[in-house]
Amino acid sequence: MPRRLHRAVVVAASLAAACQGGRRGPPPERFVPRDASAVLVVPEAGRAARELADLHATVAGFPGAAELAGGRGTLAAQLGFDPLDAEALADAGLDPRRGAAVATIEPKDAAARGSTSSARPEAARSVLLVLPVGDAPKIEALLVRLARDRLGATERSAETRGEVSVVVLRAPGSPAPALAWAIVQHTAVLCAGAGGPAAVAAAAALAPDASLADAAPWKAARAALGPDASAIQWVPRGSPLLARLWPFRDGVAVGLSAAAGRLTARAAMLLGDREPSFRALAADGAAAKLVSRLDPAAQLAARFDGDPATLGKKLVPILPAAERARLAAKGVDVERDVFGALAPGAAVSLSLSPRLDLAGLGVDALRADPLRAFEFEALLPVRDPAAAEATSAKIAAAARGKRADGAWRIRTPSGEIAWRVDADERRVAAAGGRAGRLDALLARVEGGGWRAPTEAAGGALAGGLGGAILDPARLVAAVRALPEEAFGTGPSGFVMRSLVDRLVDPVSRLAAVSFRADLAEGALVLALEIEARRGQP
Repeated sequence: MPRRLHRAVVVAASLAAACQGGRRGPPPERFVPRDASAVLVVPEAGRAARELADLHATVAGFPGAAELAGGRGTLAAQLGFDPLDAEALADAGLDPRRGAAVATIEPKDAAARGSTSSARPEAARSVLLVLPVGDAPKIEALLVRLARDRLGATERSAETRGEVSVVVLRAPGSPAPALAWAIVQHTAVLCAGAGGPAAVAAAAALAPDASLADAAPWKAARAALGPDASAIQWVPRGSPLLARLWPFRDGVAVGLSAAAGRLTARAAMLLGDREPSFRALAADGAAAKLVSRLDPAAQLAARFDGDPATLGKKLVPILPAAERARLAAKGVDVERDVFGALAPGAAVSLSLSPRLDLAGLGVDALRADPLRAFEFEALLPVRDPAAAEATSAKIAAAARGKRADGAWRIRTPSGEIAWRVDADERRVAAAGGRAGRLDALLARVEGGGWRAPTEAAGGALAGGLGGAILDPARLVAAVRALPEEAFGTGPSGFVMRSLVDRLVDPVSRLAAVSFRADLAEGALVLALEIEARRGQP
């Protein structure tokens, strides 16, 4: 080859490598079968290590986290390197620029599923680990040392399975493999246990179109989560883990990312043939504006900008049949008269009741009178004010309420639920709790009210289907303001107070907890973000 052409080929190869972010091998899911029952994928080991280190430093400063603070050192001592240090990963032979994965592989034949009997060692469930290799000799030395120290496996052999050469380590005198691995395409594929050699060989020889990397549901979930996740837990359709979780029947991916003082979790719930019904939820409400009119002291504020009628079709069937029947006897169809009457843009706030009695609060008591625990405010746009008035009359009659001072009112043992239909604004203003809460809400509608505790949390109040924000500082203040009798008397009251204090102290270190729901292509995306207070160690 002429020298100039050779040089051009080298330069082109270098540019191609640079365009791929310096990767020296495929992503970890390339060696994971698409039918794995659960997979944890770390797209970039170095970034995940940095984010986990930041998160560990934040959480370790919380009360009761002393064991966690020392856990990093203990793990580092066992591995021989700090897994939360990108440089240490590289020194151990790993490539921090690339990803890793852990996959659970179910047995292929039905007779073996659910059995881990040693009579069928290669048919049992296996756990596959995929690691990015930066320095193969270092990786092999690490695996040999860990197998010796943790498994007592010191006898080494090589097995050829198909076109794959698998390294196998056994404990002296044992015929069963303790650990097996193979290194292919700058990637280490390893598996412990008797079925390890077969699992490793199958993964190393996996055809591209049979791998998770080429699976359409996985690609859809990754796209829905966005590029920021540093670790992704994937559970596909058909996994035993989803057997009783019908909302996630089409598969779910949960992505985590972290920074100093912040943890974000996003769940992408694949919708499959349910997507049209979820697309019907999309609407264009103005709940963010209404949230700002709610109680400024409320601990939780939420909004829903989607279509309430579509939401009702999903929620009403899961309401208790007895409650639906009781309302129906009074002429109230919950789906038609309640959800169907509302327009997009609902805003609600919740607060702890200042008369909360923790000692006497139980499920039955809370069901009979929820105002014993919570107070609320709500601003609910309606499609037809006249229809809303008619429904209000039916609901009040069903609950033995009445109309007074231009509002509908239902008395409870600990307060009242009151609401008023505003025909001009085409909305319902409602409040529950101490008498006078509705009047306070109506007086505040034209003025200022609730505000998000942080700028980042405020993002949950705009766009998408809806969102909610918890203000930990207001919650802690409300709990600490409760009178002593709220916790009971005698020794049980002392214990209750101590338990609450142990929960309140960590919560006081938080600045905001926010939730948001959005629709992505083929998925419903639910995001949760937790922010620590500034100055939190």
